[in-house]
Amino acid sequence: MKWITARRRHPLAGYVVVIIALAFFGVGYTFVAPATSPAQAQNASAESDLANVDLANGRELFNQSCASCHGQDGKGITKTEAGNAGAWGPDLTGVGAAAVDFQVSTGRMPSANPDAQMPRKPAMYGRDDINDIAAYVDAQFGGGPGIPVNVPGDKPKRADFESEADYEEATELYQSSLEQYTGGGDTEAGMKLYMTNCAHCHSWSGGGGALTDGRWAPDLNSATPRQIYEAMLTGPGAMPVFQDSNDEVGGEGGAISSSEKQSLIKFIVDLENEPNAGGYFGLNRVGQVAEGFIGWTVGISLIVACAIWITAKQRAHD
Repeated sequence: MKWITARRRHPLAGYVVVIIALAFFGVGYTFVAPATSPAQAQNASAESDLANVDLANGRELFNQSCASCHGQDGKGITKTEAGNAGAWGPDLTGVGAAAVDFQVSTGRMPSANPDAQMPRKPAMYGRDDINDIAAYVDAQFGGGPGIPVNVPGDKPKRADFESEADYEEATELYQSSLEQYTGGGDTEAGMKLYMTNCAHCHSWSGGGGALTDGRWAPDLNSATPRQIYEAMLTGPGAMPVFQDSNDEVGGEGGAISSSEKQSLIKFIVDLENEPNAGGYFGLNRVGQVAEGFIGWTVGISLIVACAIWITAKQRAHD
């Protein structure tokens, strides 16, 4: 007992006890910790997804669905070269993986009608195939903006899971990553950026709006944070490019820093989750009172117009 008591008073005894306790804890945890679930595998980081791309599959998919318009060399096909009945598409040199990911993940590409503006629709390919195509275009035709892997992307889909429990777990993990990302943004700063750079096309509610030449700015409420970020990086259609600046407060020439993009996306996500004020027609969430005023104005105008028409017709008979 004296031997134990003497060593218990040793100045290093406490450290030895802590090290032994941590060792037992670590070994025990390896036996009781659950294995990676399908939901966790589904929500693995985008970095690992992009690190395991299949360029051969990307080349095959590109030749099947993209080369007929963009050319196998990615240089594009002009309307003159395609002829009246031929398909044509722009040059893909230097567009980068982010542009491909945006266009394909939103279902805008492949397109059967390159002359028309492509609306959003369900994607033709799954996430792995989209990553393969984006990586192939980036490697083969020169790199532009890369996919912003730190920004939450596709929401989990029930069809990708065998059980409801795995799907619900994946949804919770996605929601957690979304809250973590948007939690680093500033809603007020995002609102100012949105009103300055986005609202004149996409409307104050994010519901989209009409542009010139029969085109329109799309609804933002269906876009994922990553798609919004990619759109700012690549400027699809008539949208200007807002490249990342090197500083934290933005830069000149249309540059918006990554932290400012984060705040802008936070505002759009909050706007999407804003309760709808109601009303029969929606009208960009203006609410029932505004709809009632519009209905009253239109109704009174019609009554006045009918009264003028009846009076004029009566005078004609007299």
